[in-house]
Amino acid sequence: MIVAVIVTAFGLLAVAGLTQVYGYRLGGTIAIPVLAVYTLKSFVMLPIYVLSAALAYIGLQLLKDNTLIYGRAELIYAILIGSLIPVTIFLTFGFLIQDIFQTVVFVGSILPGLAAYNYHQLDVETRRWDLLTAVVLFVCLFGLGWYLVSAEFAPTLATAAPITLYSRTADVATWKGVAVNEPLWPVILPRLVTVLLFAVGMLLSERVRERYDIQIGVVSVALLAIFSLADRRLVYLYVCLIMASYVTLQVIHYSSLLYGRVLVGIGAAFGIVAAVPLSIELGITRGLSAFFVGILAGVNAYNVHVAQPASRRFFVPLQFGSFVFLLCLTRLTGAVLPRGFPRQFGITEAVIGLSIVAVCFGYVEWRTVRKPDEESISDQSILNQPGNSNETGATLDEASHKVDP
Repeated sequence: MIVAVIVTAFGLLAVAGLTQVYGYRLGGTIAIPVLAVYTLKSFVMLPIYVLSAALAYIGLQLLKDNTLIYGRAELIYAILIGSLIPVTIFLTFGFLIQDIFQTVVFVGSILPGLAAYNYHQLDVETRRWDLLTAVVLFVCLFGLGWYLVSAEFAPTLATAAPITLYSRTADVATWKGVAVNEPLWPVILPRLVTVLLFAVGMLLSERVRERYDIQIGVVSVALLAIFSLADRRLVYLYVCLIMASYVTLQVIHYSSLLYGRVLVGIGAAFGIVAAVPLSIELGITRGLSAFFVGILAGVNAYNVHVAQPASRRFFVPLQFGSFVFLLCLTRLTGAVLPRGFPRQFGITEAVIGLSIVAVCFGYVEWRTVRKPDEESISDQSILNQPGNSNETGATLDEASHKVDP
């Protein structure tokens, strides 16, 4: 896990610096650093990512040419397209690559669509240099990870935290002959079910954003629900990290005035770095899951930071309510692992879960002050009151006939 954190943290800070200086997007704040880690974990992730990103880019272009989608709708459609392509490859060629993917967390389903969306926002000239810079950064990060996974560093990096890139399921460790034996973790959910849960999570997240003007994470809640079936301590880790990341971002913002993608990168970097000691303290052994929880915490801390003050207090009930709802769905479709929760799930647990969801969303509905829509404002306008339209028209007509002396 330490190698993955070093590579990703360096990459996130590099992306933040390049964004601040040159305005590059680099396929998204987390795309290149996370891709480097997952390519080290499984070499097959790189060609799948490139193919998926290219097809997601083309698919998004076709949608934009034939529909009126714009803004965040582009992001959602791009992620959906990019998520479905790797699953199709997996289902079609599963007899060839099933063993490879059994121990790899399927983050590749998120990254291609994210990259496709970001490159659609750039002009041709900027896109060319942005893509070239992204390739150079990926090569540097991959090279750094390749160097750190070695017999020289194994006594320290492979034992101080969850081994992750030193495990026998990591291609880089196997290729270099430094793999450490560990028990293989079972797959939490079938991949098709996982993507469907991602889709539900994205729809729920977007609905929350539209109605309450706050972002709870496009896929964060779905991933947390899935991780909960594996190890409940990952949820504890997330809670600790998001609070620490939020405080850190507040301090950095008010002391430096950094904002936007730069602050997202800093928050995610802090989240994964802080995840290492906390994972050791909590005894978490699923290194990649803890690694990604750190990224989620950093990104969501930024979402809280940029929320309107009136909406910020709703983040906790909205994310918690959404988490409980998706946890119930996840538990219905998958089996809980020894350290996961909920251990028992029947009618009673389902009723309790739905009650929690109702309380969370009911509280937000009760406390939300909504702006009147334009139609209501127009109906209440004095210009639309009975008898006023004729008087207004006469006044305007009289004014139009006045001659300036």
